[in-house]
Amino acid sequence: MPGASSVAPTAASPTPGSSRPAPGARRVARVGRIEFVNCFPLYCHFEEELAGLGYRAEIIEGTPAELNSLLARGEIDIALPSSIEFARHADRWALLPGISISSFGAVDSIQLFTQIPRAQLESIALTEKSATSVCLLKVLCGEWGLAPSYAPRQGPLAQALANFGGLLLIGDEALHILRAGVYPHSYDLGEEWRLVTGLPMVYAVCAVRREFLDERRDEARAVEAALVASRDRCARHPLETAAAAAQLYDFSAAYLDHYFDQLKYGFPAGYRCGLAEFYRRAQAIGELEQAPSLELEAEPKVGP
Repeated sequence: MPGASSVAPTAASPTPGSSRPAPGARRVARVGRIEFVNCFPLYCHFEEELAGLGYRAEIIEGTPAELNSLLARGEIDIALPSSIEFARHADRWALLPGISISSFGAVDSIQLFTQIPRAQLESIALTEKSATSVCLLKVLCGEWGLAPSYAPRQGPLAQALANFGGLLLIGDEALHILRAGVYPHSYDLGEEWRLVTGLPMVYAVCAVRREFLDERRDEARAVEAALVASRDRCARHPLETAAAAAQLYDFSAAYLDHYFDQLKYGFPAGYRCGLAEFYRRAQAIGELEQAPSLELEAEPKVGP
C-alpha cells in the first residue's frame, strides 16, 4: 500500500487567471470544479494526470449553479453541470461520457429537511446552488401527491425554519445539517428517487462547449481522461483518499470514506437509463421542453 503521498490533498484550485497565457499564446482549457467535497476524488490528482497527457488547465471553482452559468456564457470550457441544465443546453454542450456524479439510493448531500411530516408540507424553501435538485424535488412532490409553494431560500437557517415547512439543501451544508439533526424529518432525494423508480439518479454530467470540442477535441478528451484517472486512483486507495479530503473539509475521514463510497462517478448504461427517466419526468411536469439524446459517440484514445 502506498503511503499517504499517493493521495496527497492537491485538489485546491489556483487563483482564477493564474494559468492565463502570455499575449499571443494559446490559452489553456478553463475547467470548472464544484466547490463541494463530493468532487474531491475527481480533482485530487487531476492536474498531475492532465500534465502527464501534455496539457494544463485553469481551474475555476463555484457552486453547481455558478458553474452552470459560466459554462452557458462561454466563460469556462468544461465542467460538471447539473444534469437538468445539460438537457436545457444540449444544443451547445456535448457529453464527455466517462464521468458523472450519481448515486443508486442515498446520496446524503441532497436533502429535503422538514419540521412536519412530509404529507403536511405546504411550503418549501429551495437552495439556489443547484438546478437538478430543485427539479428532482418537484418531480418527487408530484409522485408524493403534494403541491407545495416554492420560494428561494433567503437569509440564515433560522429564517428558513421560521417561514417554511421544508428546506431543500445540497452539498456540504446539507451534510452538516443532516449530521447536526436540526430538523426532525429529512428525506434523501437520491433514496426517494430509487424508491419511486428503482433507478440510479444522475445529478451532474461532464460536459464541454461544442465549440471547444470542435476546435480542441484532443484537449477536451485529455481533460476527461485526467478526471477519470484521478477518480480511479482515489478508488484504489479509499482510506487515503478520505484522510486527504478530511484535511481540507470539515468532516472526519471515517465519514468521508462512507460518503465517497455512496457516490458513483462513472456513467454506465444503467445510469444513462436513470437520467433518461429523470428527463422524461421533468418534461412531463414542464421543467424541460425536450429531453436530449444520451447516445454516446465513440471515445477516441487520448495520449500516445
